[in-house]
Amino acid sequence: MLIDSHAHLLDERLRDNIPAIVADFAKNDVEMSVEIGADMDSSRGAVKLADSYKNIYAAVGLHPESAESFSEDDIKEIAMLAKNSKVVAIGEIGLDYHYDYDKTAQKSLLIKQIILADSLNLPVIIHLRDAYLDMENILKEYKKYINNGILFHCYSGSREMIDRFAFLDPYYAFGGAITFKNNNRAEVIKAVKKDRLMLETDCPYLTPVPHRGEINTPNNLKFVAERIALDLGMSYDEIAKITTENTKRFYNIK
Repeated sequence: MLIDSHAHLLDERLRDNIPAIVADFAKNDVEMSVEIGADMDSSRGAVKLADSYKNIYAAVGLHPESAESFSEDDIKEIAMLAKNSKVVAIGEIGLDYHYDYDKTAQKSLLIKQIILADSLNLPVIIHLRDAYLDMENILKEYKKYINNGILFHCYSGSREMIDRFAFLDPYYAFGGAITFKNNNRAEVIKAVKKDRLMLETDCPYLTPVPHRGEINTPNNLKFVAERIALDLGMSYDEIAKITTENTKRFYNIK
């Protein structure tokens, strides 16, 4: 069985179909999914969703796009939400320089949430786009607050950056993009230690082949697992076992 380490089932394209999607988990080899918060509304919703389904857990946090509008009260509420027993991480948090979000505000928000996660003994889920060197510098400076694990979700960086982030011993999750025709991620995936490898869909985005162009759900996770198995020369069952064990360890799911 597989675990979708990063999903957005509350997206408007999926939320009305959540009961049917979850009902299909087992027949698509999905054991559970982690619903990820990206702003206050989705963080609140993730906790409610996790409370409603035994096989859904939650992460709460503020994505870089919230950097110019968040308040200290938001941080306090994230801390309160994170005390729910189904909340397993702070995230997704990070840096995104692809869009014109204020960089200084992004850094400040990221640092606040890294420190918060440490105070709550929770791991952090990192969103990282076009900001690798700034991320490296922040994580080096605040490494003393990263004591419960760190995950680079939907990792799209280089093989070199895996070496540069090695001081964190981080986890890496890969999604549907690795199945695309022009994907060249095999060498990057091979560089990740087997006990730090995870799967995700980032649904409703990044739908894997053979369903590219459709709305993504956790029930497409098997296609990501199949591609990673092919790239690593391993069996599907081996990848399922490894990534499921890794995901439960990272999120401290018993």
